[in-house]
Amino acid sequence: MAEYVAFVFNCISFDYEKTLSYFILNNFQLNQDWYVCPNNVSYHIGVEHKFWGATIFCMGVFILTLYTVCLLAIGSSPQMKTPAYKIMMFLGICDVISVLIDSIANGIFAFYGVTYCNYPTLIYVLGAFSLSTWMGCCASSLVLAVIRVSDLNSTNTFKKSFDGGKINYVLLVCFAYVFYGTFFTKPVIYNTGYMTWVFDPNIGKSSSNYVNYIHISNNSMVAILSISFYGYLASIYLRGNSTANASKKLSNMQIKILLQSFLFCFFHSVSALLYAYMQLFVGTSTLILIGHLTWICDSGSVCIVYLTLNRTIRQSVKRLICPGSQKVIQVSSLSNR
Repeated sequence: MAEYVAFVFNCISFDYEKTLSYFILNNFQLNQDWYVCPNNVSYHIGVEHKFWGATIFCMGVFILTLYTVCLLAIGSSPQMKTPAYKIMMFLGICDVISVLIDSIANGIFAFYGVTYCNYPTLIYVLGAFSLSTWMGCCASSLVLAVIRVSDLNSTNTFKKSFDGGKINYVLLVCFAYVFYGTFFTKPVIYNTGYMTWVFDPNIGKSSSNYVNYIHISNNSMVAILSISFYGYLASIYLRGNSTANASKKLSNMQIKILLQSFLFCFFHSVSALLYAYMQLFVGTSTLILIGHLTWICDSGSVCIVYLTLNRTIRQSVKRLICPGSQKVIQVSSLSNR
């Protein structure tokens, strides 16, 4: 037991020198052993990916536009007082930051062939926030799924965990998780060859020195909990449709709520599994590109789900975009009476 504790302590101490907190306390200087680029000019020459860079950038702008509108709709909705909408706002903020880094900044880097050694400090800091917001998205999407399922059954034990001000404690835990991911674990670093974010800065050190076990644990837990959650959702759906009591059958609204939760967890678990695999095993360039595009689509899928399956958000978005449409509808309906 003592040897295990010592091993964990050594891992934490070893990782600390690679974290953003070390960077800040070290007078904003990168660790000389692990993140300072050699003088070799070849490390400053990147690979330009004009097509994919432009594509990823445009995807990011499109997703950011949709998500901004959705967040405005969520924030202005009367439902904002509910636990689900508070978690949705937290998830949205994490996703927007992720899109800014993993799509828009990533697209610019890919288009111009930027390498880590061109802007090491900028990429290092962006990587810290990229990783932490991903961890925040994973945690909040799972919490949202639990809340949505609890909303379907007022007697559910989990529902009491979110009543009243208790949801604020849940949000605090999610924020603490993001804070930990930002300042106390290794960041991801943009890789010019793969056009994505990996942990190895590719400066001549062994990649085994940069494996992030917190990230692997996070992704593995997301996959395991999502699969468990899928099974629970399936049992709810089957019980609701097989029961002879019509009052216990799931309504269309309840099915849509379950489907939203399912899709959120599905996209996060696919991205999580791909990136966990790429850390543990050598992935091909195609697989790595697919993994990154899945990561981007994962963020975009949330606002797409909102606009297609969430009637409240969809109506709020319509009011934001066309504020006079409701008045026109009301006037026309009155004139037809």
